[in-house]
Amino acid sequence: MFSNFIKVAYRVFLRDRIHTLINIFGLAIGLAFSIIIFLYVNKEISYDRFHENAQRLYRIGVKGRIAENIYNHAVTPAPLAGTMIREIPGIENSVRLARFGAWLVRYDSARYNEDNIIFADSGFFNIFSFPLVSGKPEEVLKYPNSIVLSERSVLRYFGNTDPVGKMLRIENDSTYYTVTGIMKDIPENSHLHFDMAGSLSTFKKYLHDDRWVVSLVYTYVLIKDGYDPGMIRAGLPGLVADHVIPDYKKLLNISDYPEKNSSDYFDFVLQPITDIHLKSDFSAEFGPVGKLIYIYLFTALAIAILVLSCINFISLVTARSVHRAREVGIRKIAGSDKGVLVKQFLLESSLLAFFSMALALLFTELALPVFNRYMDLDLRLAQLFNPSGAILIITLILVIGLVSGLYPALHLSAFEPVPVLRNWLYRGTGRNYFRTGLVLFQLFIAVGVFSMTLIVSGQYRYLTKKDLGFDRDNLLVIRRSDGLKEKLDDYKSQIALHHAVLSVTSTTHIPGGGFSRTPYYLSDSPVIQNLSASNLLVSYDFDSTYRITMAKGRFFDRRIPDDSAACVINETMARELGIDDPEGNKLVRLTGKPGMSFEFNIIGIVQDFHFETLENDLRPLVILLMPGKFEGYLTVRITPEDREATLMHLKTTWEKYTTAYPFVSFYLDENLKDHYHSIRETGRIFSVLAIVSLLIAGLGLFALVTYAYYSRKQEIGIRKTLGADTGKIIRVEIRQLIMLVTISSAAAWIGVYFLVSSWLNDYANRINLNVLYFLIPLVLVLLASLLTIYYQAWLSASTNPGTVLKHE
Repeated sequence: MFSNFIKVAYRVFLRDRIHTLINIFGLAIGLAFSIIIFLYVNKEISYDRFHENAQRLYRIGVKGRIAENIYNHAVTPAPLAGTMIREIPGIENSVRLARFGAWLVRYDSARYNEDNIIFADSGFFNIFSFPLVSGKPEEVLKYPNSIVLSERSVLRYFGNTDPVGKMLRIENDSTYYTVTGIMKDIPENSHLHFDMAGSLSTFKKYLHDDRWVVSLVYTYVLIKDGYDPGMIRAGLPGLVADHVIPDYKKLLNISDYPEKNSSDYFDFVLQPITDIHLKSDFSAEFGPVGKLIYIYLFTALAIAILVLSCINFISLVTARSVHRAREVGIRKIAGSDKGVLVKQFLLESSLLAFFSMALALLFTELALPVFNRYMDLDLRLAQLFNPSGAILIITLILVIGLVSGLYPALHLSAFEPVPVLRNWLYRGTGRNYFRTGLVLFQLFIAVGVFSMTLIVSGQYRYLTKKDLGFDRDNLLVIRRSDGLKEKLDDYKSQIALHHAVLSVTSTTHIPGGGFSRTPYYLSDSPVIQNLSASNLLVSYDFDSTYRITMAKGRFFDRRIPDDSAACVINETMARELGIDDPEGNKLVRLTGKPGMSFEFNIIGIVQDFHFETLENDLRPLVILLMPGKFEGYLTVRITPEDREATLMHLKTTWEKYTTAYPFVSFYLDENLKDHYHSIRETGRIFSVLAIVSLLIAGLGLFALVTYAYYSRKQEIGIRKTLGADTGKIIRVEIRQLIMLVTISSAAAWIGVYFLVSSWLNDYANRINLNVLYFLIPLVLVLLASLLTIYYQAWLSASTNPGTVLKHE
């Protein structure tokens, strides 16, 4: 019997090959898209789960608000790790790690500016599951000036030779690090990304191991097996009371800590390592993090696309059921029972699901390289080629085959022979509210996704095009200006002579983030009224290079020696301090060391400009004149003409002054765009989703119109016989379509508005929603829908009524 089922299925597929291909193609598109989203979501939720102790591994963060100072960062005081082990039961081990900017690393002729170097305590490789190819976990970082390289770094510096025991030169002085181990390259799904790990004990005297008000390091703790994390959390407030508050009082040189406001608090937060990538809202994160809401949204939409594909499958099968009706009637007269017919149709749907899955895997393999380039990802279909992936694929085939085939099987096997053979099957108006409801849902998804795509893309354009308060165009940034050392001013003077160089300045930071924050207070105010402000050290000509505008006062002037003890603040800082004019005001900076502070004359107030990313509100900023040659950046304003030739001139001149430090440069506007990688990635996923959802909605409309054609062909034939013209009948079909699209669009607008409003609240700077974000998707979906159904509507309206009614 089974072989007979296969033969019948083969003949049916071959006889109606066009609709068979449409069915397979439509389901394959939905499956392929769902597989890609599954691979993406699986990557996002797998972050840090590869660690052997992932369920017991936590990171400590800081949250608090004291006076006007807000604390919400992932870095912690250096003594926290050791103190937790001593004072809180249940801590098995702890480790600290830190980053200190870019480092010049050299071995023979190989030299690179390395950003991905971390420095960690000796227990780092015992806590984290970063496998070592060479070296023992407890020994590789035991001593100062030891370093572990990734396999990628080994190839870059040593080729195929064994580096263990060899010396790497760090920076341009006599500091050398001994290679003590080799580690596997860090997996992509790790929130920690680095190529080299050095011993943190090398910098012991710089870590402020006795200070609780200076946060420099990331602290991780491993909880003992079976120990309740809640008990660890219960012990954290004691550390604040016993260590943080006394050190804060010592810093401020006050004997009694003032009564806290009801809104004041300071907490150490225990964060599971598996929550960092998707659930963290800390500043000073080790790297870019994702957002859990995107995972929920993409998963829901992928499931919706898969469901819609199955719905289309059902609709297309039942829409063509008239071609199987006579077959069913004859087989029933010949003695076939309903159970056999149900098995036949379920087998056919399962075969279609199998062919669709095979085609979907092919589509996925072909689309992934393009999708990866488009999204800057590294997803691979091979991630499914394992027992779990095989079970998932087989389950999908069986579920889709059974679920998608069950309704058509019951629908077709229920035909009675007499009505079928007398052609009474499609008498009546042919209204099918269930089928119409499914199409409404498909259009709802298509319109909603198109609206989301436009809004997310609009927010990305807003973030990358908004006026930041300075001119970001044609700013070329050169890394590691401190590498020029005493020749820095000579280099700046030399390149300033070039006709394409308009101005040049040195800074410790560039717009986009990474600013350190320090407590300041007005000299005539109580020290307790200090507030945290970001620090920016600059050389002369910063104002002309970035083209910022002074609100009051002036900027630094090389002709005034006293400016070395002056500062410029932004308008936000002035408002926080309660001053309107810089004249006569002095600002005191706390250093983190008791009894030590610095005083600066405020000489100017600069108009607010966005020195951090636009997710954040404007914050207080203090600009100081750079003393000496700090590590940082050279920013060069150039003319827009022939930028490549100008860049080559800057590089050639650089190499005349130093060959130790490589010339590394980038354009500031491009660098700022990279800060919004996650929203760009989200917008691109939505754009792909919009195309897929529209295609699936089009197939749904095609099925609906096809079903309507067969169910209403007698009605249309009679109307034409009574004088209705083809145009009028087509207009009726189009009017019904417009009604469907309008209803689904109205429902989609409501859902999108509430969803997007919540999402945009995460951004301090955001677009305003306007009607075009909702009307444009309506027009696009309507046009695409008209193109989808026009031919079928024209066919039904132009059919000769005599052909339709000859059997009546």
